[in-house]
Amino acid sequence: MAQDASEASLRFLSHIDAADRTDDLFSGLHVEFDPDSESVAGLRRRRRRVANSPDSPIKLVSLVEEDGVLYWRDGIPAPGPASARRRRRARARGEPPAREGVVVLAKEFPVLAPNQVIAALGKIDQRLNAAIDISLRSRLRQLQGRNSNFTLGNIEIAGPFAGRTLLFVHGTFSTASNMLDEFKATPAGQRLLNDAMDGAKKYDRAIFFEHATLSVSPVINALELGRAFAGSTGAIDVIAHSRGGLIVRWWLEAFGSSLQLGEGKPVRVVFAGSPLHGTSLAAPDKLQNAMSLISNIGSFAEVTLKLAGTANPFLWVGGKLVEVIVSVTGALAKTPLVDALVALIPGLAGQSAVSNNHEINRLRLGPCAVDPLYYVIKSNFETENPGWKFWRNFRKDRMGDLAADIVFPGKNDLVVDTASMTDLGDAEFKLKLAAEPCDFGTSDTVWHCNYFRQDKAIAYITEKFS
Repeated sequence: MAQDASEASLRFLSHIDAADRTDDLFSGLHVEFDPDSESVAGLRRRRRRVANSPDSPIKLVSLVEEDGVLYWRDGIPAPGPASARRRRRARARGEPPAREGVVVLAKEFPVLAPNQVIAALGKIDQRLNAAIDISLRSRLRQLQGRNSNFTLGNIEIAGPFAGRTLLFVHGTFSTASNMLDEFKATPAGQRLLNDAMDGAKKYDRAIFFEHATLSVSPVINALELGRAFAGSTGAIDVIAHSRGGLIVRWWLEAFGSSLQLGEGKPVRVVFAGSPLHGTSLAAPDKLQNAMSLISNIGSFAEVTLKLAGTANPFLWVGGKLVEVIVSVTGALAKTPLVDALVALIPGLAGQSAVSNNHEINRLRLGPCAVDPLYYVIKSNFETENPGWKFWRNFRKDRMGDLAADIVFPGKNDLVVDTASMTDLGDAEFKLKLAAEPCDFGTSDTVWHCNYFRQDKAIAYITEKFS
């Protein structure tokens, strides 16, 4: 793996290390090719080129730092019009002249063999979540422990459940353990867990739903969740983060008839940063830029949440998905094949914010199989910290000629459009929120991955479930 031994490379060593650690993830899934025809001279020629050739079995992409922002590029970008465009941006903002981009790392890899895309996604899911086996089946894990010393049981459990149940559902790239750690990170979160296990109104059980997030659609996750809860009675409270909110909606609204809820005991759900109407981060026309944004989030999460190594999937997931994209499209560029590619990634297609997302559109038509009470936690992340200006480069409402970099058309929490977090649909059955959201407004601290570290969010959940 070639990389630039510059200050930029040293600053992004965590990205280089994460790429090295996952370099062999797709081993055995690549297309066969003749190594003799891929001579050293050929490798050198590829490193000098700006773009990949469609017929080559070996591809080259690079992660480039431009004025503090990371971008995935096809091949090794050469100085030229792109540099002039960045200089114009800087002048428009009244900023110092933009400097040339610096290659942080270069990834050279053989393309995936035909019919191996889903297998590659499964490999990513298994690396993301060690609790998911090769079948990629979802499972329920019970919360154990007392006095803030909490762990998750390794024995798979299933209903039907009686009494009071508290359910946690994690989001994309995450795990049940990661979600639990967010609650354990603050005294307020620890109190919520302690009260759930030992308080005056403790639950009969607290369980986490463990599921694959890329190779499996939210609908399939919801089907498995519905099967695990089939025949359950009593009261159910749910805390759902990110795409976990879509899973919960599909479960309750499409498959909830398998529940046997008592009179006056509705399911109560708190959605935190959930893409109820999809997220622009998963839209086909935003895919290349979305991978760049994910890598920037990796740096941000490393510093602000102190997430390092395997605990920070944003450091490496973008790079592995870039390999999948280039294997299908031939190059890291916007082509009609990108639209088809998103359809090949069920976990993204199921939450893509496009008008013809037939999956989400069906969900929003209703009616509900049960009568849930829905609550929302939301935020719009913006910061003037010069070290984290990357968020501006992926949003439409900013100065300069950055239209090519846009991921989000407006407010968002770095991962989900803020407007989507409360958008349940306009169906005739008039499904509405049960109360005003917990709204952090425009915040320079609250973003997609730290909702459960906020005292205000914990207080909101406690109030709604009291």
